Amino acid sequence: TLQTPPGNSRPTLARIKAEKQLVRHAMQDVMKVNTHYGTIPGTQKPTLYDAGATTVLSLFHIALDPVVEDLSGLDEIRYRIAQFAKHAPSGTALGSAYGEASSNEEKYKWRRAVCKEEFEATPEDRRRVKWAKSRDGVYQINQVRTEPSDVANTVLKMAVKRARVAVTLQRSEERRVG
Repeated sequence: TLQTPPGNSRPTLARIKAEKQLVRHAMQDVMKVNTHYGTIPGTQKPTLYDAGATTVLSLFHIALDPVVEDLSGLDEIRYRIAQFAKHAPSGTALGSAYGEASSNEEKYKWRRAVCKEEFEATPEDRRRVKWAKSRDGVYQINQVRTEPSDVANTVLKMAVKRARVAVTLQRSEERRVG
């Protein structure tokens, strides 16, 4: 359960309205579309990006303490992050949320082959032909399997970002619900 920082045992309607107004002003004056928030292609609703989450956390003086869980296996790098939020000035616990990322996600698992020779020299179970579509029609992309250890740091950072955004959104939702 999320808690309200000391001084106010329960959020009042006026305080919730003031906080929403503060976020609105931050979105107008500080945050930029496609940098702090935006709509991801193929989705309907706007999404809070990591830069936006960091701005909102700073606005409300919320500090995060991430805890990393390594769930990696033989041919996969996988991390789950628990982000614990606290009100920085008082140290009051505000809640937590999780984020996870894996080298088996499409964007980390495969990369475009450097050349035809690399593609052909790669074992069959570690290469594929992917089809893509453009304005000019359909085309093929020769891809090879990325070495999981080559994307380990990227996967870790993505899990941290996902957890940071999740705890920010959770905190915002809790504030609205009261």
